[in-house]
Amino acid sequence: MADFPVKWFSSDMGGAPVLSDKTPGEMIALMKACLSTGFNLMPIDGMEFDSGTGLATVNLSTGHGFLPWQVIEISGADQAGYNGEHRVVSVGTGWLTFAPDAAPSAGAATGESMEIKASPSKSWEFIDEDAATYQASFRSTMPDATDHVVIMTDDDPTNSDVTSTADCVKMTVAEIYTDLSDYQESMSQWWPASHRYWDERYAKYVYGKKDWTLITNGRLVYFALSYGATGKRAIMVLGNFDSVRPADAHHFILNGINGSAGWSSTSYDMYNDFLRLEASDDEELRKISRKYSQVPESVSFNLLGYGKKIGGAFSAPNPADNGFYVASGKIGVLEEIQGSTAYQTLRGYMPGIVQPLCTVPFYDMQILDDVPSLEGRPVLFMLATAKDQGQYESGSFTEWTTISNYHPYLIGFHLDHWS
Repeated sequence: MADFPVKWFSSDMGGAPVLSDKTPGEMIALMKACLSTGFNLMPIDGMEFDSGTGLATVNLSTGHGFLPWQVIEISGADQAGYNGEHRVVSVGTGWLTFAPDAAPSAGAATGESMEIKASPSKSWEFIDEDAATYQASFRSTMPDATDHVVIMTDDDPTNSDVTSTADCVKMTVAEIYTDLSDYQESMSQWWPASHRYWDERYAKYVYGKKDWTLITNGRLVYFALSYGATGKRAIMVLGNFDSVRPADAHHFILNGINGSAGWSSTSYDMYNDFLRLEASDDEELRKISRKYSQVPESVSFNLLGYGKKIGGAFSAPNPADNGFYVASGKIGVLEEIQGSTAYQTLRGYMPGIVQPLCTVPFYDMQILDDVPSLEGRPVLFMLATAKDQGQYESGSFTEWTTISNYHPYLIGFHLDHWS
C-alpha cells in the first residue's frame, strides 16, 4: 500500500470545514477533520481500472469537490486494490482518477457500500473535547514525536485575554497533561480562527483569497489563513521540527499572532512575520518549548535561510536569465544562546519548507512538480506575509519585484515527504 506521510487540506476542497465570522468551535472542527476524521464522505457510483493507463476512475456525483494531488481514502470495495489511500491524479465534473499500487483483481470494482473521503492525517490523536467550553486537546502519535499536548480554546472571541474583536483561538502547549483542566503549560499563542472583517475589494488582487490551508507530516502542522481587512495570509506552525540535539525531548515549536491587533484596520500589524529570516519583529510570537539545555522555560527562535525573507532573495524573475529558482538547503531554526540575546545556536531545521529565492505571484496556490532541482516532487506554493505594515493594493507584477515588507512573499511546501 502506498504511503502518504504528508497530507494537505484546503478550503477549496469539497466538504471542507468552514471558518465563518466568529462562531465558537469552528477551528476545533477544522483541526479535527484534517487531523483525525476526514471530510467530504460520499458514496461511489462505480470504479474501473484501465490497464493501459494504470489509472482507476472513480465515478461520483457532480460537484464532488476533490482536487488533484489530494490524498483520498476509499473503502467498501470487494477488491483490496481499490481500497485504502491514494493520491488524486485528475478530476472531472463527476469523476476522478488515481494510480493504484497494482492492478486490482477485477477491472470493475464491486461492493455494496463503496465510499470515498478526504483522508485525514491519522497521526494525531484527539484526547479530550468539551463542547460546552469549546476546548479540545490533541497530540501526535508518531513514535519519534515529543510528548507535548496541544489544548485549543475556541470560545467567545470577546475573551478578556484578546483585546480586539477579532476571532482568535488560544493554542496552549502542555508538557504534562492529565485533562483539559489539569496540565502544565509550556507556552501559548493566539491563532486567527475566522475570516472576520474580510474586505471584498481585495479579492481582485492575486493575494486576496478567502481561504485556509493546512499541511502536516504527522509531527508538525503548518496552517495558513487569510484574514484581516487586507485579506493576506500568515503562516502558523506547531509541532516537532528536526532537532540537531540528540535525545531532544522539547523540540516542539509554536508561533502565533498578536491577539490585540485590530483586524478591521489596515494600519495594524495583525499578521506575523514567519517568512522573515534571521531577525524577528516580535520574538514573543515565536517559541520553542524549552532551550537546548532542556531546562524548563520556553525560548524564542529565528529562521535561517537565504536573504532576509523567504521568497525575497532577489528580483522576480531572475534578471540574468528570467528564471525561477528555489534554495536546495533546509531552513535553519536558531535559538538564543544562554546568557546572550544573539541567535547563535542552531537548534535544528524546519521540515517541509521549500524556499523560493524570488516571488512570482502567479504561483500562488499552485502545485508544481517540475521545479528545477525538485523534478517529480509536488510542491504547493502560496503567498504569505513577511510582516504586513500597510496596504498593498497593486496587481502589477512589476511592483512585486521590489523587496519590501509591503506585499506578501512566496513560500513552498513539499507534499510528498519532508526528509
